Amino acid sequence: MTLPLLARLAPGLLPDSVVACAGSQRITASVLHEAALQSVRGDGRPRRRLLTAAEPLAFLSTLIAALADGDIAVIPPNFQPATLAALQTLPEPTPADVHQIELYTSGSSGEPKCVPKQLDQLLRECDVLEQCWGSQLGRAPVLSTVPVHHVYGLLFRLLWPLRAGRVWDNDVVSEPAGLMERLEALPGAILVSSPSQLSRLPELLRPEQVAGRLKAVFSSGGLLSSMDACRLQQAWQLPVVEVLGSTETGGMAWRDQQQDARWQALPTVLLDSNAQGALRVQSPFLPPPGVWQTEDAVRFARDGRFELMGRLDRIVKIAEKRVSLDAMESLLRQHDWVQEAALAPVALGGRTVLGGVLVPSQLAPPVRTALLSALKTHLLQHYDPILLPRRWRLCKQLPYNERGKLVQADLVRLLQEPQ
Repeated sequence: MTLPLLARLAPGLLPDSVVACAGSQRITASVLHEAALQSVRGDGRPRRRLLTAAEPLAFLSTLIAALADGDIAVIPPNFQPATLAALQTLPEPTPADVHQIELYTSGSSGEPKCVPKQLDQLLRECDVLEQCWGSQLGRAPVLSTVPVHHVYGLLFRLLWPLRAGRVWDNDVVSEPAGLMERLEALPGAILVSSPSQLSRLPELLRPEQVAGRLKAVFSSGGLLSSMDACRLQQAWQLPVVEVLGSTETGGMAWRDQQQDARWQALPTVLLDSNAQGALRVQSPFLPPPGVWQTEDAVRFARDGRFELMGRLDRIVKIAEKRVSLDAMESLLRQHDWVQEAALAPVALGGRTVLGGVLVPSQLAPPVRTALLSALKTHLLQHYDPILLPRRWRLCKQLPYNERGKLVQADLVRLLQEPQ
């Protein structure tokens, strides 16, 4: 028996190979192939097909069917009803459309943007990931807290495991209790997660619950703080491999902060900076000509590794003075009383000012005025008084979305809410 629909994604995959698990059920390649076959139209008329299933197996089978029909698979930025409704009417493909997949950015700095992808770009990235970590991972199963519509989730949760012959877990894990349940069912697993999720796990799970149950931990979708990387290493006796990338570029670089806080390029990816000091990418994961200019300010060392210095597009003007939101957030996080901080420009009394959303640390005083007074003193050592945030909100956690991203509109909405 052959599996023609899976041949391109996972050459040599046998029908009885287990590709996924759902609870105690084992899902074979033939079951996945049959599920995809049921969604194939076979009418010879390619179109844009919206993928609406959040459940990983249903999502992947529909994606495979879309590819078999020659459709363009449209992966929405999320699976909320209003988002799916807005994408119900899609234009027919044209001869100029040479891509097979359309992904969307998270919209962290504006509206989600459509990013065309060729399947080969994604498969090349899977092969590079396997080249980097395949021998270390062996046949360990994959658990994920990351949704499948994120390019990171699509690659690390579905396509890479399928192509490499690793079992992926079909359960959508969003709570620590659920994660522990799946770790007990799949010991020695690979955890695919994000900084916003990983940062909370050491507080919610006892080290002895996790130690020895994980084979590896991957993080992407944002930057893991050095403090969180250290806490996870100490609690789980396992380093966190961070992958730097974006929807447009795919993976660009990686690091293990316990070895080196700097980033190094993934194999086959060439990195340098332009005249403004912003990271430039040349990669086989990009469409021709394979070059992308980012807005990430970087500083390269002689050995080719680099530090991220913030986003050039997160520089705003307040009272005619330029201020880097990344730099001020970093300074706030250096204070012992601050665990997390996020800034956004907001309108106040007809002018633009900065607003700050804070997660106080356990060391912070219970009195709000004492905390804010100390932070004002802290910031005044580096900034003109007119640049300091004029509106503050204190919360238990920052308003990350399901991709682990901070969307500026959500920050502004929170800052504009009544106290």
